[in-house]
Amino acid sequence: MTRLGVTVFLATLVMATEYPAPLVREEQEIVVDGHKEVWQLRWATAPEAFCSPKLISLTCPCLGFAYGESGDLSLIRLRDGAEIDRMHLTQFFSEERERAMLQRWPADPDKDAGAANERDFADRVMQRPAVQVMQFGDYDHESAGSEFYLQTGTQPCGKSAGIVVGITAVSPHLHPVTTASHPDRPLVLFKHEWEALRDAKTSPLDILDTPCGDHGAETETRVLIRWGRKGIDGSRREYTCPAGGAPKKLVRQDPL
Repeated sequence: MTRLGVTVFLATLVMATEYPAPLVREEQEIVVDGHKEVWQLRWATAPEAFCSPKLISLTCPCLGFAYGESGDLSLIRLRDGAEIDRMHLTQFFSEERERAMLQRWPADPDKDAGAANERDFADRVMQRPAVQVMQFGDYDHESAGSEFYLQTGTQPCGKSAGIVVGITAVSPHLHPVTTASHPDRPLVLFKHEWEALRDAKTSPLDILDTPCGDHGAETETRVLIRWGRKGIDGSRREYTCPAGGAPKKLVRQDPL
């Protein structure tokens, strides 16, 4: 398998551009196999406010999305101004909402909690630099940085969970990263697990998912991830939480 030829322009040269057009939330330039492309996060219609600048938006369900927008969202690739590839992103978010959510302005819970009830709070939030959504990285260790993490939900309390999308050595078209065991569904992991995979130097990688006692958890969950020519694969493993320093025992193992 050949390594996909992808180059992302240095941030010092080309920054992510927010709303270069009314429905384009962000666009970035990237070079794929020697061809300059523009990637866009584009709303189908004008988005609505989601977890807007208010005190309630600092609670767990909004973490990672505050202060944001929601709507019908797609990722689009352009070459010489012509669309060559498109992926509908809304389908990967909660079926109950039927909408995609993106953070637009960053939240600072420690500072914002004391200021959220002030009259000009929302105006001050909207002066903050926009959050850059497409932060490219090499998550499959084969694609030279043509994928990015997309938060699609939150887990108690406020854990960012989501998928990685882009083009990989497995497929040159836009798609969510899957596993060899389940190529038909996107791999959903916590953000810290995706970051650990992106930064890892050796395979396999053993990552703590949920520790004993986390929100009443009676077991410890760990994720074992490996990568290779067939793509990403691994398992989610549950262990006992014995007292007194006794060794943990594996009680369940499921493929990712």
